[in-house]
Amino acid sequence: MFMCFSSGDRYTAAKSCLYHLKNYGIPVWYDYHELILGDKKKEKNFEYAIKHNTYFIVIYSKNLFQSPCAVEEEKRIFNELKERNIFIFPILYNITFHDLPVEYQNKIENLIYNEINDQTGTLLSVNQIVTKFLVDKINKSPLDITPSLSEYDLSAIKEPYIYKLLQTYNSISRDNFNAQISMIYSLYLYLRENDLICNEALYLCKILEYLFTFTKLNIQYNHKEIIIAELSLILLLNGML
Repeated sequence: MFMCFSSGDRYTAAKSCLYHLKNYGIPVWYDYHELILGDKKKEKNFEYAIKHNTYFIVIYSKNLFQSPCAVEEEKRIFNELKERNIFIFPILYNITFHDLPVEYQNKIENLIYNEINDQTGTLLSVNQIVTKFLVDKINKSPLDITPSLSEYDLSAIKEPYIYKLLQTYNSISRDNFNAQISMIYSLYLYLRENDLICNEALYLCKILEYLFTFTKLNIQYNHKEIIIAELSLILLLNGML
């Protein structure tokens, strides 16, 4: 995942996004981490990083428009969109859509974007990005699996305990977020403690552990946390079968 932002936003919105994405276990190209002394910044960012990523976060702010490098990155990302199937997540930081210059409005008007500020933070935006990341993982699976636990084929589950928990989960009210997240986390713990998680799926453990860290299984409003937990569990179960 590539992040495009102005250096003026590095220690605010950009650092906050990076913090959440890293804790979720999502790989991020971040210039401070990837570039070393002697590297050609534009060549490595433009010719390598942009060409080799599929997901792009663009942090629009008043600072971005004053940063020639960030403006060039943003331009190249949208040029890449014309060439191949990539996904762009526009985040408007301390700015509204109508504050954007018209040329930028035209670029993102058909994309889902979030407007954030220092009070709202970036977590809710990152949750949407992680949801998209996991949905794509499921859609790219060679197996025919659904992105919803309520439609998951329980006949493929051989473990009686897991089967019973999934049955119980699907009987819970969709408004009972705490019970839902608690059951999913219990299922995850069972898979982990019984060595039913393959090495390729360890990033999903990081996602579920981070969900636990900031929710403590107490969710008043579902800001994609349940969806992220369900998608992660489906992918774990898919690796187990």
